[in-house]
Amino acid sequence: MDAKRHGERALELIERIYEAVVEPNAWNAFLEHLSGVLGGAAIQLSLRLPDVQPTPDAYFRVGLDEAYHGTFLKHALEGLPWGSIDDAIFRGRFGLASEVVDSEDIGETPFYRDYMKPQGLAPKWPVCNLIRTEEGHPLSGMVIYQREGGHEIDAADLALLDALAPHLVRAYAIHRQLARVRQEREALNEVIDRLPLGVIFVDAEKCAVLMNRSVEEILALDDGFRLERDRPVLDNARENRVLQTCLDAAVKAQAKHGSSAGAVLSVTRPSGRRAFPLMVGPLLAAHPDSSIDDAKATLYIADPEGGHVGTTEVLETLYQLTHAEAELVRLIAEGNSLEEVAAQRGVTMNTVRSQLKQVFSKTDTSRQGELVHLVLTGIASIRSGDAPSRRP
Repeated sequence: MDAKRHGERALELIERIYEAVVEPNAWNAFLEHLSGVLGGAAIQLSLRLPDVQPTPDAYFRVGLDEAYHGTFLKHALEGLPWGSIDDAIFRGRFGLASEVVDSEDIGETPFYRDYMKPQGLAPKWPVCNLIRTEEGHPLSGMVIYQREGGHEIDAADLALLDALAPHLVRAYAIHRQLARVRQEREALNEVIDRLPLGVIFVDAEKCAVLMNRSVEEILALDDGFRLERDRPVLDNARENRVLQTCLDAAVKAQAKHGSSAGAVLSVTRPSGRRAFPLMVGPLLAAHPDSSIDDAKATLYIADPEGGHVGTTEVLETLYQLTHAEAELVRLIAEGNSLEEVAAQRGVTMNTVRSQLKQVFSKTDTSRQGELVHLVLTGIASIRSGDAPSRRP
């Protein structure tokens, strides 16, 4: 292979590597491209992420039957023919496994018999590369097998592979960091989805980059508050001008510890229902590794008529309520009158009043307003985490 063609192929493969960093499924495209360059070689790439749990180890392969992966793992646990590859030898370069093995013939090994031969792999030592190790244990690496009767990997091929080695190291580091960020964002999604208060993070363009289920429910009401091109907008023109001014100021400012929470306003609802209280303010400076580093401000919005109790089981545990008493509290917190509660539950008013009296005693309250305040400001209003949110 001439130097020019060698350089072109290396650049093409390097581009594929960094495409895979952004879209992990593209690792397969990279391996297919590399296999083609190496005359149809079979390749396995492992990308272990020990600090991203419970993410399973990722294996990408081309020219290898996934049905034999269990056989590979069995032999890996028992010890592959080339044993433990020395980090100092195969870190940053590709080399034949025979460099660390005595003159043993791989064709005589159980690994060849059980794993390589059934897949049409040549009885030749594979090419190996350690991309990353930690405390002496391999986290990421690549194994390249030659096919029976196929192209034999030569010095030019190894030189090409060595040109890729530092980029694989860098790509793995980025892949690992992005996986951590994705995990952090998923955790953040779950936390804010459980809040009864609507939360929207907006970027410098005032576009929503993350929002929770409570916001989605308020948007579904179509009652004075909406997203237009992903930007929060109010139906009332005067109030909307105020909101946009507040958002402009919030995304340009940087909150400081101890500063005020932000600007507040009431959102008129065409339905005539009680106004949505809304607050908007800047975020504190994000950590460099933050999963919401595009967010510049936060908007909070609540539905005063949308009382919500996560699960009656929480009420039963917190206040030693019976299931019927907890159901009564849930319905009252959602804005139902005692008459409506009785009708929905198919019981008499005397039963409802008797149960309410027991609830007052167990929760140390004496009025319905006090009971609702206790419930909706406590952990009973925390939602379950079993329904996914829409993301902008």
